[in-house]
Amino acid sequence: MYINEDDLVLIAPVSGHVLDNYLAEGYYRYRQLLFTTFYIEYLGTLHDVFWLRTDVSSIKAGNSSNKILKQNKSFTHTITPMQITPEMEHLFALYREHVSFEHAQSVHDNLYGDSQNNIFESYVIKVFDGEILIAFGCFDKGEKSIAGILNVYHPKYKRYSLGKYLILLKLEYCIQNQITYYYTGYIGIGLNYFDYKVFPDENAVQVLLHEPPIWVPYNKLGKSGLEEFGLLAHI
Repeated sequence: MYINEDDLVLIAPVSGHVLDNYLAEGYYRYRQLLFTTFYIEYLGTLHDVFWLRTDVSSIKAGNSSNKILKQNKSFTHTITPMQITPEMEHLFALYREHVSFEHAQSVHDNLYGDSQNNIFESYVIKVFDGEILIAFGCFDKGEKSIAGILNVYHPKYKRYSLGKYLILLKLEYCIQNQITYYYTGYIGIGLNYFDYKVFPDENAVQVLLHEPPIWVPYNKLGKSGLEEFGLLAHI
């Protein structure tokens, strides 16, 4: 289910409480659209998916988070309004060759598609090793929420867990800016690829059930407990 660009332009920018409301209803950004879904196709098989969000105030940092922060303490980072640069596109090209799943052709294609305008209030976190850009993460900002849109890292720095490091940096941004929820996308039943989205503390994660639409604590059900609530389970 999509809300297309023409309709969204009428209420642009899609930010503040407007974005908060859409995210709370299970909508998420795709290029310059908003969409929601209850299942995806992966390698020819359908899988139920469930939308997730992290309650920022409930997070308790664990050993894994502290380890990542410690090993990356020599890196620097910036947070600025979204502007795509050639160095971001170059890093994305390296990243795209490294990952095993289908991805957009470029950062611009991923965020804007055929459009030249951004109707969202977007920011980018850039991580540097000296002067070298080694990772970046994009997110959209509402009034009391952010939505993580894209994380990219240099393949040579894989051992530094930069994807999870970007999650920690986004959560730090939330704390500093009194953001209540960090929306991380969906988790898939029968798939492991999206499991990282419950990092760093699955006890702070909430999951959206379809009928009735309600956010519940993820740890009450766990991934296995979600199966019975999936749309495909009832077809």
